[in-house]
Amino acid sequence: MAMLYSTTTQVLQTCKVSPPPFASGDTTNILPCTFFDLIFMHFHPVQRVFFYDFPHSSHHFISSEFPSLKHSLSLTLSRFYPLAGCLLMQADGKPELVFSAGDSVAVTIAVSSDDFHELSSDLAREMSRFHVLLPKLVEKEVLAIQVTIFPNSGISIGTTMHHGVGDGATYTHFMKTWSAVHRFGELTAFSMVLPPFQDRSKVRDDRGLERLFMEELEGFNGGDGLDKWDLHGCNDVVLATFLFGRERVEKMKKKTLSNCSVSALACGYMWSCLVKTRKDMSKKMVHFGFVTGCRARIEPALPTNYFGNCLGICCVEAERSQVVDEERLVAAEAIWEVIKGLEKGVMEGADKWVSNVYKYASERAMTVAGSPKLGVYEVEFGWGKPKKVDIVSIERTGAISLTESRDGDDGIEAGLALPRHEMEEFVACFLNGFMEEI
Repeated sequence: MAMLYSTTTQVLQTCKVSPPPFASGDTTNILPCTFFDLIFMHFHPVQRVFFYDFPHSSHHFISSEFPSLKHSLSLTLSRFYPLAGCLLMQADGKPELVFSAGDSVAVTIAVSSDDFHELSSDLAREMSRFHVLLPKLVEKEVLAIQVTIFPNSGISIGTTMHHGVGDGATYTHFMKTWSAVHRFGELTAFSMVLPPFQDRSKVRDDRGLERLFMEELEGFNGGDGLDKWDLHGCNDVVLATFLFGRERVEKMKKKTLSNCSVSALACGYMWSCLVKTRKDMSKKMVHFGFVTGCRARIEPALPTNYFGNCLGICCVEAERSQVVDEERLVAAEAIWEVIKGLEKGVMEGADKWVSNVYKYASERAMTVAGSPKLGVYEVEFGWGKPKKVDIVSIERTGAISLTESRDGDDGIEAGLALPRHEMEEFVACFLNGFMEEI
């Protein structure tokens, strides 16, 4: 039975933050969307919440921090101005990211009476408690931000970003720039962090993927085909975090001959536990999906600071009976084999990327959001590093979220959203497997 919380979240104000006027005056800038962007155009927005300890009053934060937080955001948008723009459709149906002078990002400030320390823990927490910490996107806008104060305990920064405008690397590049500007000032921060690279002409489409993906997305009738992943609105959905520390990972590595990466081990274990939890014996084969960064793997290569999506879709298939075996490492080895196969060329099978996304959604396959390589715990505004970072939108995308360990021990944190009754079975499966290793 769901626990009821007598908490309130009160919105104090919503303001618009624009980048400073360009030196050239009123301008309109257009970024055409590439085939990489089209893959994620109908995905639900990506929503993250950063929790920071801040043991001061609401008045202290509003008077001393919030004005400079808005100012540093404005300065950051001078480099990341497309995030203040809108996604608009051309006559041929192709989307493009358009920024015009005066465009802005909506920033909401609120106060919550919820338990900050419990909400920022690893425990199974009701999804409804996160929903009030996140802003909604107004039609065509691509980024919204909400700052929530938990008086005398902490603050959260919740962001909602359209996946069609950028991947995790683009998002964390923006957040690290903003936090550096707020912490060190504009001149120092801009000397520390590269500006975004926005030249879309460098993305070659020798395979005609843009045309193919446009046709396929139209055939899939927008985003309807992704709904089987979506738990939003279901009763009693909870979000929990599972830790893979260095010691645990080393024990797992000894059980495999494939020298799997830490990410493959964590993903394989989570996949195995989910398949076992769902008990769907009608499926002989089960599936797992993840994305891989393509910036350095395509020709010509794109710089690490490229602004936009640049991810390839990777698919894993294995026999259910093997994935749920007692050792639970067959799943990790299957994932690792696909990762190693990327050495042959990341664009191999790219024409199937969109169709595979919809196929895996129809099967409710587990997928991955985020990556420990993104370094979300490096987003520090001057209040100390984040106490916790959660990707809340995994509730809608059938994914586990991956981040680096907040303790800096080379481990991984994996987030998962499930109905409470499934989560209880998943936790039991997860812990039982770990107990077998001791």
